[in-house]
Amino acid sequence: MPRLLIRSNGQNAQVIPLAPGVNRVGRNPASDHRLDDPTVSSHHCEIVVLNDEVFVRDLESTNGTFINGQQIREAPLRPGETLHVGAVEMALEQAPVNISIPKLSFGQEVSSLLPDGFAACINHPVAHATMECPQCQKTFCEVCVHQIRRVGGAALRLCPVCGSHCRPIRREAPVKKRKSFFGSWISKLTARMTERLTRVNER
Repeated sequence: MPRLLIRSNGQNAQVIPLAPGVNRVGRNPASDHRLDDPTVSSHHCEIVVLNDEVFVRDLESTNGTFINGQQIREAPLRPGETLHVGAVEMALEQAPVNISIPKLSFGQEVSSLLPDGFAACINHPVAHATMECPQCQKTFCEVCVHQIRRVGGAALRLCPVCGSHCRPIRREAPVKKRKSFFGSWISKLTARMTERLTRVNER
C-alpha cells in the first residue's frame, strides 16, 4: 500500500496510508485524510490509487495543489516526488499496491431499475446509470465516476467505490413480451364468458 510522509513545522514525519481508489484530503472532518492546517481547504484534493499508479486532482482549492513546486489540476504523483497541499509538504513513498474488491453479501441488491427498465445510479436512484464497474458490479451516472486524464494517454474512468476501471453501459431498450395469438384469444374468450355469467347472475 503506498503512503505519504508528512513533514510540517519541523515535527516528526507523519504517515498517511493511501487506500486503493479515491482518497479525499482536506480540512473537513469528513475527509478520508484530515489535515488540520489553515492553508488547507475543506475539500482540497483527491488522491487516486489505481494498481501501481497514483494520481492527484485538485478540487478548486484556495491555495492550490503542487507537485515538485508546480501547480497542478490533475497529474500523476510518482515515488519520491513532493506534494504540497496548501503549506503541508508530503512525499510519496513507494510500496506495493493491492486492489481490494468488496465482497457482496448474498442477496445484496447491486442496482435498481428505473420505470423505463434501465439501470439507475446507485448513488442517485432517479438518474440513469451510464457506467458500470466490472469488479464490484455497481452502476453509476457520469457525476459519480472519477475521471483522470493522463498526459499522452486516454482518460481513465474509475469506480468511486473500489477504484477499478468503469465501462459504459450499453443502453438497449428492454424487450417487452408480446402475447401469442392463442394467448390473446383465450384472454378475450375469458372476458366474454365472465361478462355473460355476470348478466345471468343479475337476472
